[in-house]
Parts: sequence; C-alpha cells; structure tokens
Amino acid sequence: MAGPTFRNINVSGIGVETGIGPNQGRLRSMLSTRAEAPQLESTRRSLARLTDEAASRLILQTYLEDEGDGALREITTPSRAELVPDMQLRGIAPQPSLNAQSLTYQQSASNIPIFGGRVVVDIDAHDKTLVSINGRVAPMPDISSVASVSQLQAWKNLVNWSGAKNPPNAPETSPLLTWFLDEGQEKWRLVYHFAAVPFAPPDADSDEGHACVRPSFRSNRAYDYFVDAHNGDVAFWFPSAPGLDIPSPMTGMDCFNVQRQFYGLSGQGGFSLVDPLRNIETYDYTYQDIDQNPAPPFPAGPIVNPTSNMAAASPQAVSAHYHAGLVSDFYNNEMKRSGIDNKGMKLVSVVNVYSSDRNPLPSPQWGNAVWFQGKMWYGEENGVSFAKYLDVIAHELTHGVTESSSNLVYRNIPGALNESYSDIFGVIIANWYPSQPNSIGTWNWKIGAGLGQAGGPIRNFADPAAAGQPDHMNQYRPITRDYGGVHIYSGIHNKAIYKLLTATEHGQPVFPTRELALLLYLTLTRLTQMSDFSDSRRTLKNVAGVYYASTTPADLSTKLGAIDAAFDSVGIT
Repeated sequence: MAGPTFRNINVSGIGVETGIGPNQGRLRSMLSTRAEAPQLESTRRSLARLTDEAASRLILQTYLEDEGDGALREITTPSRAELVPDMQLRGIAPQPSLNAQSLTYQQSASNIPIFGGRVVVDIDAHDKTLVSINGRVAPMPDISSVASVSQLQAWKNLVNWSGAKNPPNAPETSPLLTWFLDEGQEKWRLVYHFAAVPFAPPDADSDEGHACVRPSFRSNRAYDYFVDAHNGDVAFWFPSAPGLDIPSPMTGMDCFNVQRQFYGLSGQGGFSLVDPLRNIETYDYTYQDIDQNPAPPFPAGPIVNPTSNMAAASPQAVSAHYHAGLVSDFYNNEMKRSGIDNKGMKLVSVVNVYSSDRNPLPSPQWGNAVWFQGKMWYGEENGVSFAKYLDVIAHELTHGVTESSSNLVYRNIPGALNESYSDIFGVIIANWYPSQPNSIGTWNWKIGAGLGQAGGPIRNFADPAAAGQPDHMNQYRPITRDYGGVHIYSGIHNKAIYKLLTATEHGQPVFPTRELALLLYLTLTRLTQMSDFSDSRRTLKNVAGVYYASTTPADLSTKLGAIDAAFDSVGIT
C-alpha cells in the first residue's frame, strides 16, 4: 500500500482541467461573479459579510470537505465550518492585478507546522467570493507529536553526523519542531528544524554554492537540517540561502563607462549612496576577506562622495546602486511587490568583497556575486566588478523573492525550479529596460555573458544545451552533486518558459510580455517549498485561467494551450 503523499490544490472554477470538479457543488456557489457559474446570491451575501480571513477559511473548508478525499477531510472540523484547523494564517496581501486579496496559510498538525504544506487562497476584493486556491496539503501525520529525543541530543547527533570541525557548542537559535513528510521513504517524521547552521553536511558539494554565477569559490556556509525527534537521525538537509529623507539626484560612471543617474542622500559628509525612495543602500567592503575568522566588521555606513557627481570614483558602486534600483523598480512597479521580501526590506549592496574560501584567484580578486544573509555581495575579477551584470544581479535578488515567498528548498528538482525562476527574472529584467519591456525579438537570452567556460555565458535561456544543460526531462537522472543538479536541470524548465515567452499565434505573441511576466511572478509566489516542475505548470495554468477569466473562450483556450505546448515540448507533464 502506498504511503502518505502531498495533495496538490489548483482550483479556479473556470472550466480548465485543474478547476472545480463535479464533486464540489457547494464550492461552486462561492465562485467569483467574474466566472461563469451558477449564481447563489444568498451564499455570496453571506461571504460578503465575513472578514477576509473568515471568508477564505470557509471557502478552503468547503473545498476540503467536498473534494471526496478522506485524507483531506481529516484536516477539517465539520462542527466548526468557519475554521479550518491546522491552517495557520501567515499573511494577507492585496493583488490588484487579480482584483483580489491573497491569504497565505501554513498547514500544521497539533500546532506543529507541516513542512511544504502551504495554501494561497485568492478571494474577490469586493464580495470575498472564490477566485482561486493554489498549494499543497498533506494528510494528517500518523505518529506521535511528542519528541523522544531532546533538542540537545539532536544537536549532538547532527554535529557528530556532519564531522564538522570546531562546531558551536549549541545552535544560535532553538530548533523548531516540524512535521516532515519523507516521500522518499513514504512516511512521516517529527523533526527538529535547525535553521542556518554554520557547517556543511559531509556529502555537500565543495565547489557549488548559491552564487549561481559559476562554480562558487566560497561554499554555502549555512544549511538547514531536519533531525528526527524520535530516533535522532538526520532526515534531510538543504542550503539556507534576503524622520523624512529627501532624495538627492546623483550621477556617476558605471562599469560600462556610461553615466548613470540615481538617487542618494545629502548629509554633512557629502552625498551617500542611500536611496530613500527605494530603501536601497550601497557599501564598500574595501576588499576585506569575508571568510576571515572572526569576520571583519560590516562598514559603519554607506559609501559617501563629497559631491553629487561621483564621476569615475567608483564604477562598481555606481553599477551596484543603479542596478539595484532597476530590479527594485521592476518588482515594486510591475509586480506590485513591496521590496524583496514584500515587507519593504532594505536592499543592501556590498561591493569590493574578497573571499579566501576555495578561491584560486589572488587577493583581492573574487569572481562572484551572491545573495547572502539578506544582502548582495559583489567581488571582482581582472578589475571588473560583478556588479556590472544586471542579469546576474536580478537572478540573485530573485532568490531573495523566492526565499520570502514560496521558499523553494535548494535541493533536487525544487532547487532546480528555484534556480530556474531566478534565471527567468534575470532574463526578463535584463531585457526590460529602457522600453519596459523591450520587444521580445531584440532580447538577449544569454545569462552572464563572458562568465562561462571559454568566455561563453553561464547559461543560455533559449538553448540550454549550448551552455551544457539538459533541455528535456528524458535527460534527467538523479545525481548527488550540485545539490541534486540545481544548476544543471534548471535548463529544462528554462526552455519551457522560453517557448512560452516566444509563443505566437497567427504571427502575434500569444502572451503580452508584461502580462506573462506577472503570471510567472504570481506562479512563483504560489508554489510551496517542495514544488516541482509539474507543480509550476499546473499553478501557471491556474493563475492564467483566473487572470484571463473575462476573455473569450477561444483566447483562453489559446493561452492555456500555449502553456501545455511549452511544457510538453520539454517533457514536463
């Protein structure tokens, strides 16, 4: 008999294959009036009187009860239909593009979170009816929720298992007791989740990191571990991997020797690289070794120039500050996201960084750019700062977006999907300006041009094989290196999205670039920690179905068909 597995939820109720099925009669009465569905006004009026949370919980409750799946019905409490137990509200955010409110829920059991159990319920902003539901839920755990192993013993087991040299005596923060559905062994585990642990597992790659630019000279120095709270075994691991100020216009030459305009802040010492409009700051690490033990202190303040014209004083700082502004504008203005974390976080860039860890280059060279500890860190090679490359910067900052939304784990297929979405937005943002967006026929599909082998790109979005990546699922083989192939198999999903970005019907694009970029962003933020390529396909179709609900049936069919064709072409079912 098969063991427990996650159930995917992709509901929009507009007639697409992932929509509301025949067993979900009550749910149909809760559909948005934007969809073609039976009108039950009493139900709609009842929903309108509820709070956003109460309405979304009632909708989710109804779906789980009507689905006809015994494991899903276990999640509910029929006597309290206004509550979905074991679904903890994590956030409410407006979605103007869908005219909806998005409510994110974390699944739990016995008040213990279920890793990967996450659902986003979109309700109509006006009448609180159902727009869509996307996510994954698991059947209830069937083992004891009481730990048999202490936190301290779990930590000792982890240290012994890792073989770490000079590990800390105790974790910096207490581990979180977590449910982990080990689908490989088809069983539940109650685990201690140790987050951001500063030593590597024994089977981690020594030459791959979260930098993504090229094989990293510096290892991921923090990992998340799951230690079984019943038997003390290490069950799973993955890399952890983002008064009123008046802005002052500034100028300066970037790494391309192009004069850029950007914002800074005027003060007693001059003009600092602080953009108060976008909450962006840029610092100089002065080529200190970030891997020195103890690490050098972080700079006391952002870079300051005596005048508002930096001229050629620091091209690397100008590039980092200017490019951070472009990425910020894209996510803020186009995707309606409030900063990298959607909570207005400060976007910090650090230039002139040196790393001695596994670095074959002489000091002060470090050929990399990374998203690490909620900041962007830039090295340089042969006198060229990696702040020069907008596509690389957009790629890395998108890791911050993923980290604070779907939080796809950085391992195996979920890790490859994580990498792919960073590639997707790296390419989109690099080709967005100055025409916002530029015509698709003019796009450069190469990522990190000149940074790959023999002076080529690190990846080729249009032709992954040209950069040494597989481009079809028939080439997928489970591997252990590169965290299960996160930088290798991302090309398969990349090729599907390339096909979609360039899809045409009667000589015209099937999707306007701006709309498809938004749909991809909405898909990314509705995935879960363990989503795979197929989850991406289903969620994208569901989001597209909602977005184009008011279009003609023929146009909707064309768009959904283009999604199917793109994913079919690379073997993603």
